[in-house]
Amino acid sequence: MKDKYLLKFKKPYSYFGNELNSIHKTHDKKIKVAFIYPDLYEIGMSSLGFKLLYHLINEMSDVVLERAFAPEEDLENYLRNNKIPLFTIESHTPINQFDLVAFSVQTPMDFTNILNIFNLSQIDIHAEQRKSPIIFMGGTSAYNPEPLYKFMDFFAVGEGENMFPAIISKFKNWNRIDKDKFLETLLEIQGIYIPKFFEVLNEENGKIKSVTPLKDKKFVVKDIVQDLNNSYFPLKPVVPYGKTVMDRAYIELFRGCTRGCRFCQAGIVYRPVREKRLDKIEYELENILKNTGYEEVTFLSLSTGDYSDLDGLILLAKRIIKKYGVSVSLPSLRIDNFKEELGQMVVDERVQGMTFAIEAGSERLRKVINKTITEEQILTTVKRISTLGFHVLKLYYIIGLPTETEEDIISLVNLTKKIYNVAQEYRSSQKPISIHLSINPFMPEPNTVFQWEKFEDIDSLQKKKKMIVKNLKGKNFKINFSNFEMNYIETILSRGDRRLSKVLESAWKNGCKMDGWIEKFNLNNWIGAFKENNLSPDSYADKIDINSVLPWEYIRSGVSKQFLIKEYNEAMNEETTEDCRTSLCVGCGIVENFNCSTFNKDKS
Repeated sequence: MKDKYLLKFKKPYSYFGNELNSIHKTHDKKIKVAFIYPDLYEIGMSSLGFKLLYHLINEMSDVVLERAFAPEEDLENYLRNNKIPLFTIESHTPINQFDLVAFSVQTPMDFTNILNIFNLSQIDIHAEQRKSPIIFMGGTSAYNPEPLYKFMDFFAVGEGENMFPAIISKFKNWNRIDKDKFLETLLEIQGIYIPKFFEVLNEENGKIKSVTPLKDKKFVVKDIVQDLNNSYFPLKPVVPYGKTVMDRAYIELFRGCTRGCRFCQAGIVYRPVREKRLDKIEYELENILKNTGYEEVTFLSLSTGDYSDLDGLILLAKRIIKKYGVSVSLPSLRIDNFKEELGQMVVDERVQGMTFAIEAGSERLRKVINKTITEEQILTTVKRISTLGFHVLKLYYIIGLPTETEEDIISLVNLTKKIYNVAQEYRSSQKPISIHLSINPFMPEPNTVFQWEKFEDIDSLQKKKKMIVKNLKGKNFKINFSNFEMNYIETILSRGDRRLSKVLESAWKNGCKMDGWIEKFNLNNWIGAFKENNLSPDSYADKIDINSVLPWEYIRSGVSKQFLIKEYNEAMNEETTEDCRTSLCVGCGIVENFNCSTFNKDKS
C-alpha cells in the first residue's frame, strides 16, 4: 500500500516503516524474513529483544528482514474487505511472500493475534497443511509453546542472537523441497523444539501419560548468549514514529537473576547471571544517545542494584547525565539494596517517583516467596527516598499467593499505611506524598517454583480487592488492579497442553483477538471455546500434582525440576534460600549446561 492511502487510518505511522535508523534493502537474491510482533506497533517497538534481532539479522548481507505488527482494527477491516494480505512496514510486501516468518511472543495473551495475523496474511494456520513460508516463534512464551503446536513449524527456546542466524544458515542450504528434511537439520541447533518430532499421549482424564521423542533429540535445552561483552548490540537502533510504551534509549546491564523469588519466571529462564563490563556499557550508551537523540535512558536488568560495580555505574550515569542532559530511569530496584546515590542520580523535574516491588504485606508471606526483605528495611528505605525529594512511591503487590490468608491482606494494608506515614514525615518535597499501588493476582507460570500451584478463584480475589480498597481510602492512595478474568485466561494459556490448540482456534473464530487489551478481551468467547471442545478451563487453573508430567517437561531452562521441587517444599515450610551471588552455589542445576560465574567463584 502507498503511504498516502495509509494516512486515513488510525496511527498511520505504525505502517510507514521509514523511521530514523530503519533498514531498507532490495529483495533480489536474498533470503526474505518477516519478523512479527503480534501486537500493536507501539508495543512491539518497545521490545529490546525485537529491535536487537532486527538489526542483528540485517547485518547479514544476503538476508533482508522486515517488520510487521498486528494492525489496528480499521486497517484490518480494510485489508479484509479488499482481500489485501497483511504486509511488512519496510517495503509493504505481503507476509506470505517471505521465505521465513518469525514471531517474537512474550505473552500467551497474544496467541489469538498470531492466528489472526496468519489469516490476514492469507497463510494457512495449520503447519501440517502449509508448504510455505516456514514459520517459527521465539520469546519467553516459547518455554511452553504446546498450545501453538499445530500452528508453528518449530520454536526457538532461549535467547535469539545465536539461534536466529543459525536457522537462516540452515535455510540457505535447504533445497526448498522436503520440509521435514529441513526441520531435521534444525535439530542440530541448541534450543530448537519441533513439535512433530515429539509424540504426546494423554490419559482418558486428559492428563499427559507420556512424551516420546521420535528423533535422537530427547529434550530441548535453551540457548543463551554466554558472554555479553562480545555480543551484538545495536548502536543505531530504530527510533519509532509516534510515542511507544517505552519511548527512550535502553542499555542492558546484565541478564539473569539469582535472588530466587519463587513466583518469578524471568529469574529462572534468564539464568545464569551475565554482566556487561562498564566500558562496554559506556561505549554503547554514548553511541546510542548520539545516534538517536533520546532524552531518557533506561538501565535494563532484573535487579539494577545487584550490578557488581554499582559505584562505577553510578559515576558513569552521572557523567552521561551531565554530558547529554538526559534523565536516567531504573525500573528494577530492590528495596533491600537501595543506595542514596541511585536516588540522587535519577531525581529531577521529570522523575519524581520511585518504584519498588514489595510483593507481599507480611514478613511470613515474603519468606514463602523468598522475598527476603523485612519491614524495617522497607521503612528505612522509604525514609531515605523521601528525604531525597521523591513524592510519588509506586508499590507492586501480588495477592492470591500460595498460603496467603486474610491476615496477610491486613498486613498489606497496614504496611502501606506505615509507608505513607514515614514518607509524609520525612518528605523534603513541597508536594504531598502519593502512594500508587499496582496489585496483580498470583499467576503460576511454567519453570517457576510455584508452577504447580493454582490460580485463586476470582470471587476470592474480588473479596481481597474490596478489603484493600475499603481500608486504603483517600486521595493519597491510588490503587490499580489488573483484570482478574484476563489473568485467569493468561494462566490457563501459559500452562496449557496440546489440547488447547483446538480451544485457541475456536476462540479466534469466535472473535478473540487483542486479548491483552481490556477493551477487547471477552471472557464469554473463551468460555464458549472451551465448551465447544469439551474441556474445562478450571482444570488448567487448578493445582497440579507435583508428580505429574508437565506439558513443558522436555523443554529445559537449565534449572532442574529437582531444584524447583526442593524450593517448593521449603516455601511451604516458610524457609528461605540465599542468593548464590553472595553465598555458595544452591545447586539449581544451571551449571550442568552453562558456564556459571557463581559456580566458578565457589570453586576458586
